[in-house]
Amino acid sequence: MPPVNIPQAADSRRPLQIYLIAPRTPDSFWNMQGTLDAVGVKALMPSVALSTLISLTPPEVTVQYHYCDENVSPIDWELACDLVAISGFTLHAKRIAELFRKFGDRGIPVALGGALATLDTELARPMADHLFVGEAEYTWPAFLKEFAVNRARPVYIQKNFVDINDSPPPDWTFINGKNYLYMAVQTARGCPNHCDFCDAVRLIGHKHRCKPIDQVITEVNSLYKAGCEVIFFSDDNFMVSRRYTKKLLQRLIEWNTSLPHPVQFACQTDVRITDNETLLQLMADARFSAVFLGIESLRRECLEEISKGHLYRPDMTSRIRRMAHYGLLPFIGLIVGFDADDENTFDEIELFLNEAGIPTVSISVLNAPEGTPLHERLLSSGRIDEQFAGVWHFSTNIVPLSGSRKEMLSRHRRLFLRLYEPRHFESRTLRWLRQVGYFPSIYIQKRRPGANLLKIGRIIRHYTFRVPAPVRRTFFSILYQTFRIDPQLVRKAITIMTQYCHYYTFVSDKSYRGVKH
Repeated sequence: MPPVNIPQAADSRRPLQIYLIAPRTPDSFWNMQGTLDAVGVKALMPSVALSTLISLTPPEVTVQYHYCDENVSPIDWELACDLVAISGFTLHAKRIAELFRKFGDRGIPVALGGALATLDTELARPMADHLFVGEAEYTWPAFLKEFAVNRARPVYIQKNFVDINDSPPPDWTFINGKNYLYMAVQTARGCPNHCDFCDAVRLIGHKHRCKPIDQVITEVNSLYKAGCEVIFFSDDNFMVSRRYTKKLLQRLIEWNTSLPHPVQFACQTDVRITDNETLLQLMADARFSAVFLGIESLRRECLEEISKGHLYRPDMTSRIRRMAHYGLLPFIGLIVGFDADDENTFDEIELFLNEAGIPTVSISVLNAPEGTPLHERLLSSGRIDEQFAGVWHFSTNIVPLSGSRKEMLSRHRRLFLRLYEPRHFESRTLRWLRQVGYFPSIYIQKRRPGANLLKIGRIIRHYTFRVPAPVRRTFFSILYQTFRIDPQLVRKAITIMTQYCHYYTFVSDKSYRGVKH
């Protein structure tokens, strides 16, 4: 660990100057750059972690925070500060290393936390003067007290998972919601599943820890005041506790119907949400527009490989159609590369997506992140040949049990290309739209025709002048046919199309499809 030079921090007569930085996110399947361009916003969502650090400041330490989201605005390299604090994921590692070097050259210490620091501590250790491993609710206040008197330690480790009641609402003072596609609220931490490939439990644990619903409503309301129009519930699984989820949805309906301009919601969960039609209707009534649904595989034996056999459902097509009836757009998460997969897997996936009418899907390649049971098991059998780089598409660090990895990745790329070809995408989109049959009536008097026309106009301009001709034709064809199906569906069709331009670009870009494997 390099020496720490903090000549100003010991001056207790003035506030500590702390520069919070969200590092620039590299282009990937998940950064949604094409969608951001179409909608006219700058970034996907702001950092909940950095905004929570502000709220965690102990009263006995006076701090003046400064904030930069590199995805929205450039770093002010001339800013006089005592400390730079960064939170990021594995895919941010290269950029975080650059920031550490540049601020180090100026003699400014760097504190680093988040998923990168916790999941790959050894990689992150050379990138920080002060490293935070685990949740920060207790370690950040302790650090600030010690930093203020020049006694800060190089590493802070939260060994046990914190009491979720000690996690305050984030402070969004520096955030303009109009710059982001979504803003996020976390209602709970912890996932009871034991998925062999997933390293999220190292961040959040298995025990489900729910925030008080009153606090969740407070956080949602603060995002609304910050200008947010779409709120994403960032829990790894939104529906772990049905009772909690039902109560929360009822409160969200009560809150949202009280607003002059209601917001939309999105979340991520697993197939169990389709077991309960009451919850699906409540989600529709609360104005959930999209749900990331982690199906992982259509084959029971593949799910059993990763300890998810209990989530197998043989009737997934009918379940997706049930979601569609309530206007809940499923963004499906599937994985290929299981030992039980074979050459027929890709045709099965394509048939399922077409029959169910699923417009958007992420098909990842199974990887084994370090620290997971899958990595440990495959490493012991000599089937791990490189470090996981945080990229789940077009590459894998797993040596296949049988068959050629090159051929498997080639099939994966070809399937991705077919799925997002305009004619295939249009067919699935129209099929999904025809299945929507439930339209909540509780918001009819709260529409914003003027604001919606401005957004639609911006999106139409984007598709008219900034996308390839096949995508442009698909956009206008879907709009025309949607209007003929039911004019109430036009907004949903536009939502789907704003996502499509990103995925089309992603799968068509040879720089992605040529990822080293």
